[in-house]
Parts: sequence; structure tokens; C-alpha cells
Amino acid sequence: MEATTFLVVEAALGEQIHALLKGNGWLNPTLEPLRPSNGSIGFPLQGVQRSETVLNTVQQHLAIEATLLEGKTRYWPPMDPHHQLSEAAETWIRNHKLDVNVHDLLPTKWEKLGQLVLFPYELGQTKAWKEVAQHPMAEALWERMAHALKASSLGLQAPIANDTYRSAQVKMLTGSPDVRFSDHGITYAFDASKVMFSSGNITERRRIGAMNMQGEVVVDAYAGVGYYTFPMLVNAGAAHVHACEINPASLAGLKRGVEANGLGERITVHAGDNARSLEGLFETADRCHLGLLPSSEPVWEACLLALKPTGGVLHIHMNVEEEKIASWTSATVDYFQNLVAHHGLRFSVQPLHVERVKWFAPRVRHVVLDLSFRP
Repeated sequence: MEATTFLVVEAALGEQIHALLKGNGWLNPTLEPLRPSNGSIGFPLQGVQRSETVLNTVQQHLAIEATLLEGKTRYWPPMDPHHQLSEAAETWIRNHKLDVNVHDLLPTKWEKLGQLVLFPYELGQTKAWKEVAQHPMAEALWERMAHALKASSLGLQAPIANDTYRSAQVKMLTGSPDVRFSDHGITYAFDASKVMFSSGNITERRRIGAMNMQGEVVVDAYAGVGYYTFPMLVNAGAAHVHACEINPASLAGLKRGVEANGLGERITVHAGDNARSLEGLFETADRCHLGLLPSSEPVWEACLLALKPTGGVLHIHMNVEEEKIASWTSATVDYFQNLVAHHGLRFSVQPLHVERVKWFAPRVRHVVLDLSFRP
């Protein structure tokens, strides 16, 4: 508890005054507001010497009745997750009398999927992390870290497996890899130790979901756990999606998501090699989504042929060096124009948009090219 100066106003004006104080640096965010029983609220001020200035501003310039009050309050529990994580690790290190720098154990960023937090692979390669991981009470640290980040499970990411499925690899530290969470009105459910789910692509999921696909039949050539499939159905309004997927773990998550989102009648799941699945989808689609990195080129021709005779749109994901994006776009248009001519489709091929989603590596961008094919 400590004494401080509060600016007291009518509680109904609390939101307005809070914004004013915070915007001008007058609010002390580390202390709880004062809540008298007379329908007012008192905001703790930063620096006693400014109190009269703050009061005059509120009374004279805003014509709001306010008073200053000396009172006692307590500190807010720290809300910053980095601070919470640091405190958890420091407490564990102190309790076990280890000579380890706490900052060597803390990630600067992490991924959170529902109740599971995934730390980056590089963190687990540090000397400090390896030393702590061998401690017989390391499990208690992992539990503290998960709790600090308001999660029940914690894992360490590993490089994507070099297999047919590009499987995710996660070393679980505590809790379960089974996740279920909602994002933008959509529920995802899958085993995060076997399936890759990149939260960093959220802007592209939102962009795809914001498109108008009313009445359209869409082919998702690499559906995964419904990463783009569900936004196209739930938010963009697609009438039906043909979801192609080869990874058994992704198929399991996709089917769980279909059930959770009530999409059973609006989706057809095609298990197995998408090259074969796409052969059976000849001239059925208004739109095709090709969301595989680093390249989806093996099915470009099959997706073109999956478009209806009236044409449609392809969304092509690719990793491209920043300075080569324009030339890659032009070359891709030329490639499809040659395919169109080869198959006698008489489509006009037009680039609609190039979306720079995120950096994939130094100087390499994850981009999405929207290509239009119309008679």
C-alpha cells in the first residue's frame, strides 16, 4: 500500500478521463484506481507536482467536475507477459540456487494456440536452456512458465520434418499437444505436435475470409487443418469447398474442425495425393487456393484445369526474393498464358493483386499472387 494523489470524477466519465490521462502521460498505470462508494472513480496520477495542472485541465478545458484526493491503493498485478515469464523463471532459479542468467532462458516471442504455448527452436539450443533442461526439477519450471503465459501446456518447436507431409515437430515440455481454439469466429482443433499452424499468417487468413465468395465452389489444394478452408466457408461465404489433404494428422484436425464449425454439408474432404484428387475436379471450381510453401507449382496446371469454363481465380502462395517479386509475377503470368494456349482455354490471364504476407527468411517474402482467368 502507498499514498498517492487521485483525480476523482463521476464514474460515468471514467473511460473519457482514463483516455485523457493515459494519452498525456498523467496516469500511473502501476496502481489500482480508487473506487469510493458514491458513484465516482479516482485515477492515480503520475507525479504529485502535476496534480493541479491535471485538475485545471479537466475542470476548465473539459468543464468536468473533478477533485483531488490523497489516498492509498495497491500496485496492479503486472500484466505484461514478458514480466510474468521473467518472474516465474527467476523464482525457479533462485529456489534451486542455479548460476543461470534468467534472460538466457526467456524467448522474445512465442506462439500461442489455445492452451498451448510454443517456444522457438533456437531457444532450446542455448547453453543455459540445455543446462536447465537436465535439472531433475525442470518440469516445475515448464509448469511455471506455462502458468505465467496463462496456458496449461508448453512445447519447444523443432524444424519441419523432411517428409511427404512437411510434418510439424514439437518437443512437449508439459501438458498436452492437443489444442482447440477460436480465431475470428472459427474453431480449429488438432494435434500441434504433428501439424504446423502458423499464427503469423493471420493477415492473409483475414484477407481471404474478407473476400466475397458467395455461391462459389472452391478447391483448396492444400487444406491442412482448414487454415484457409474454414475462412473461405465461414467468413467469405463459399457455397462448397473441395479440401485436398494428404497428411493423416492434418486430415484428423480438418475433420474435427468441420464438425466444430458445423460445415458437414458444405465441404468435401479429398484424402490422399492432390494430383489425383484434382483430376476428379476437372471444370468444377470458381476459385482454387494453392497454399503450399515454398512452392505449389506441381499442381498449377491441375488447378487451372479445375476452373469452370467461365473461368475463375487462383491464389498462388510462393516464397520469392524481395527484389524478384515483380519479375516472378510477370513470369508466372506468362507461364499460365502458355498453359491456357496449350489447352485451348481462351482465357485472359490477369494479375489482380500481389500480397506480401510476411518475411520468410532474410530478403525472402511469403507472397500470394491472385490471378484472374476469364474468357
